[in-house]
Amino acid sequence: MTQAVKTLPRAVPASAMMEALWWVHHRAKNKSVYNLTWRLACDKALDPAALAVAWQALADRHEALRGTLHQRDGAIELAIADHVETEPEWVTIDDPGSVPATELIRLIAEEIHSRSFDLDQAPLARLTSVTVGDERELLVTFQHALVDGWAVQLLMADFSTAYVAAVNGKPPVFDTEPPSLREYVVESQAARTDGRWDTSVKYWRDVLDGAVTTTVVADHHRYTGTGGKGEMLRFALSDDAVDGIAALAKQYFTTPFVIVLAAFQATLGHGGGGPDVCTGVVTANRMTQQEQALVGYTANLMLARTRVSGDESFGDVIERVRDDMWASLAHQAVPFPVVYGGLTETAQTRLRDAIPMLLNYLGPIGNDLSLGDVGLHMRLAPNRAARTDMGIGILETDDGYLIDCEYNSGRYERETALRLFHDMDAVLSAGGADSNVRMSTFDIRTKTGPAYVEHQLTPADIGATEMPKSAALDQVRRAWTEVLGTGPAGPDEDFFATGGRSLKVVQLMSTIEAETGVALDVARWLTEPTPRRAADQISAEDTGADGTLIELRAGTGGPHVHLLQGAGGSVQDYRDLTAALPADWRITVSQERTPMTSVPEMAQVFRADLDGRPDLLVGWSMGGQVAFEMAAAYPGVPVAAIDSTPPLGYEPGDDFDELVYDTFAAAMAGSLGATLDGSPARTSAGDPELAMAVLAAHLTAAAGQPVSTAMLLDRWTTFRRHTVAATSYASQHRLGGPALIVGADLADYQLDQWSEQFTRPPTRLRVAADHYSLLKPPAITEIAAAITRLRQQK
Repeated sequence: MTQAVKTLPRAVPASAMMEALWWVHHRAKNKSVYNLTWRLACDKALDPAALAVAWQALADRHEALRGTLHQRDGAIELAIADHVETEPEWVTIDDPGSVPATELIRLIAEEIHSRSFDLDQAPLARLTSVTVGDERELLVTFQHALVDGWAVQLLMADFSTAYVAAVNGKPPVFDTEPPSLREYVVESQAARTDGRWDTSVKYWRDVLDGAVTTTVVADHHRYTGTGGKGEMLRFALSDDAVDGIAALAKQYFTTPFVIVLAAFQATLGHGGGGPDVCTGVVTANRMTQQEQALVGYTANLMLARTRVSGDESFGDVIERVRDDMWASLAHQAVPFPVVYGGLTETAQTRLRDAIPMLLNYLGPIGNDLSLGDVGLHMRLAPNRAARTDMGIGILETDDGYLIDCEYNSGRYERETALRLFHDMDAVLSAGGADSNVRMSTFDIRTKTGPAYVEHQLTPADIGATEMPKSAALDQVRRAWTEVLGTGPAGPDEDFFATGGRSLKVVQLMSTIEAETGVALDVARWLTEPTPRRAADQISAEDTGADGTLIELRAGTGGPHVHLLQGAGGSVQDYRDLTAALPADWRITVSQERTPMTSVPEMAQVFRADLDGRPDLLVGWSMGGQVAFEMAAAYPGVPVAAIDSTPPLGYEPGDDFDELVYDTFAAAMAGSLGATLDGSPARTSAGDPELAMAVLAAHLTAAAGQPVSTAMLLDRWTTFRRHTVAATSYASQHRLGGPALIVGADLADYQLDQWSEQFTRPPTRLRVAADHYSLLKPPAITEIAAAITRLRQQK
């Protein structure tokens, strides 16, 4: 999406929850962990032009879509631009081939959701229209720091109004002016400092005295942290459980939310986490009409604490949960970071700032959505990262209730989460039939316990190693010890894995600066919050780029053959060729370390790093051109070009980028042993990250193994640059040494063109393979034999 901010207005201090999410975002392993994406299946095609107009109208109307978060002098600030240009993204795969369309569109949604936002770049929102065969989805993605679920529902209503107007060629007309997010945040900050929250903070301090958060015992005891690997699952409550919720809500004069919360806490308590149970509850925190109409982030996290005893009835648990919840709602306005900061050090340690079990009652959110006459149906969220152990959302549908769970798959197997929901279902079903049923009669299979114990790690758990000796690491160790009360067990210890919390980051940074005089880049350090990375910044270690020469095999006195890689290639491309060449040959390869934009530049840099005159130069694809250019400096050295385009120079056409993308996609599929049949993917112009995200999804589906978008983007950047270099390369050289020209995808006339580049006829070899299988058996055996014979020519 095009991002262009016209003005940078005066910033205001961010709300406490926005500030907290800024810290979480920068310390998370996966920066998409607080992306909020609604997957909306469309029952027919949408009007692309109207979508673009309506999306811009939303940004013009709501400050949250023009907001950004910035760190200045240790504080987090909210800035709202007067205007932000927006442009929807689009993805089209007309024919998915052998990959099921539903599977491919799901993977594409997950990849698009996983694209993180820079919190200081507006808009912190994306709209993506995806079409795969007959499947259509609209993906709306927001950074949660500025928009919560309630706000998305409000946005979708305005979006529909704007879309209908755009389809009819009219400007949108809204009934009211939206409340100001800036004003809400300023008011929130005033409440934080003027004492109006003092009574509520004391209430929470008393309620949480001695509390320990409860969690499900993990299948894998490992620290993953916020933003670790996560998966989603959906569970439909049984008809008996649905009936039980309705009956119990009526009997105890309370809401379905309280009944579900009681079942949740009763299950955790009876599973071993009791009798004292403490879990997180997400509240909308919209107590006024103005707040209910605000597009922004008002949601809050509260802790719900209760007792569960085996000799009491489920009805007793409901009554206690109901009364405690009513009492706490009077204090729900105080942001959780403020509550947590007001607790004692001991209480903070026992509770932790990342609450492991969260329950969010979403109600009918996402139901009955449309854009004009296009019906929209919400599908399971595409999250791949976990905010905590388990985040549970309860959705009301026409048929009953759905549980959507985001769970930490680094700690839990899918069956463990499902077991919890089956246990809750059993409690709701039996409790609905007879609220006097004793808790001791339930056969709860879920094993639970205190999170304080469950999340403790030993040095062995974190892979502790002895601290290397360096002045910078000693300085970090002293600061670390001062802040946490204990020194790091090793140079790669995670700050947050062993007691660090967001509230202590600023303290650590200040202590390090006082110790060293160096102000660390906090955002950069949070991506890997270890002593080693802090020490790297202190010492500003930069060893510079290594040389471009890599030795694949030392040899035992045989000739030295030097290999040149193809466009976007890697050293591994020549693994089979290395094995096929004679064992006594020395084999080296050139590896580009810094970007180069032309074949002559590559040849010059690679030649400068060679440790002597090679006996043979070999290159595949673009590497053949580089080998040819290098051979001009080594008269008489044989050169082999394997399916390389003749060095004549070509003018790229209008479809150049599409052709390069298709070639790259085929190359990546070939490297995975997969085939991309059907039609190629097409995406918004000028957005390589989106294109690589879609390709990653397609390759994952075709190859049956995860493919990294980051890896593809890195390879694509190099591949395209190399392709431009190879396409534009026109050589004036005519070489006199022996040569081998291998053709696979090359046409016969291109082999003839290659022959014109030599004063003596080169050996020509036509191999029955495609461009990407040439370097693999069985073709590589034939090529290696031809290269061996080439070395023997004079």
